[in-house]
Amino acid sequence: MSPQSTRETLLARTITVIANEGLDKTTTKAIVAGTGINEAYIYRSFSNKEDLLSKAFELLDEELVAKAMLHAPVMYINQMGYETRCMFYFSAMWDFLLGNREKCLAFVRYYYSPYFEKYSVEDHKMRYQPLAEIFSKAFRDDVDVWMILNYILSVMLNFAVQVHNGQMPNEEAYAEYLFRVIYASVKQYFRNEGACVVQ
Repeated sequence: MSPQSTRETLLARTITVIANEGLDKTTTKAIVAGTGINEAYIYRSFSNKEDLLSKAFELLDEELVAKAMLHAPVMYINQMGYETRCMFYFSAMWDFLLGNREKCLAFVRYYYSPYFEKYSVEDHKMRYQPLAEIFSKAFRDDVDVWMILNYILSVMLNFAVQVHNGQMPNEEAYAEYLFRVIYASVKQYFRNEGACVVQ
């Protein structure tokens, strides 16, 4: 196995263990179990276990922000009402969160852990800055767009976890309800509700 392949396997396995066992049980032994990779290779590919955990989160975070940026153009379609555009955008992101249980759960467990604050929060902010700039055009100048985007992400993550854990149904009506909750919370901060996000 090449060094790059070993690194990718370790990252994928870390995501699986975090998702299924939680961060407390994500030991180096648990990560390499069943992979055929010697535990020592973790320290050849990463500085330490914390570095491996943060790189696994980085991979998930980059995938999420790439998806968010990919669907951002829908916010420029002036032929649609603003609420409709927001609904299309929400639906794309919601489907993405529900599309891979392990990735979603691993993201959530790391995002709400002390590891995130210690090792990842600054990179996370930089990663999402272009998205915040796009959406800042939709909100009033006195609004903290970063806080609103974090609120939306947190609500979506919490509801997605409930679906993944079987506490809530994976149904269109539930997704629409969630969108209504989020939209009702943030629409008061728009420049005006009919405004469009402009490039």
